[in-house]
Order: sequence, then C-alpha cells, then structure tokens
Amino acid sequence: MRAYKAADTSGDGFVDYREFKYLVDLLHYFHELSQQFKVLDANHDNRISLAEFVKGHEMVGIHMADEDAKAEFAKIDTNHGGYILFSEFCTYMAKKKAPPK
Repeated sequence: MRAYKAADTSGDGFVDYREFKYLVDLLHYFHELSQQFKVLDANHDNRISLAEFVKGHEMVGIHMADEDAKAEFAKIDTNHGGYILFSEFCTYMAKKKAPPK
C-alpha cells in the first residue's frame, strides 16, 4: 500500500499509465528494503533491536562507537518504542537514498 500511495503522484487514488513505471520501481525498492530488514532482524520478531542494529553495521564493515550507534538508532526509532519497525526503517532509508522516479 505504501508504494501505491507514493506512486499516485496526482493524488486521485489511481495509478495511471505515467505513474505505473514509478509504482513498479517503488515495489522493487520496497522489496529490497524488506530483504535488508529481514537480514537485520536476526530473531525474526519483525523489529530491529539496538543490538541487531549494531551487528548489521558490523556485518557491512561499519563500526560505530556505542553513543553514536544509540544516537543513530534513536533518530530512526521515531515512536520511541525501543525498536526500529519496518515503517521507520523505510522512512530512514528513503531519506538516505530516494528511489529513482
């Protein structure tokens, strides 16, 4: 649903021919994000803990100081629930790299 709403750039509730390619690009983008999220979510509880967040960074060779990791985690955890939810992850990643239009 997230991809459909984003692709409906006219806001009319429909994806027309011009918007369809963007919808396909977004579907691919959200699929990629879903796969990345699943890798980070080591215990498969559909959320990312601080420990999983740190481990995910280490897996790609990024080592962060504890305070830096906590600060970055807090920026992503916008509902302050102590975990990163998929919707929060998508928002964060979209800010890091927007999909092509």
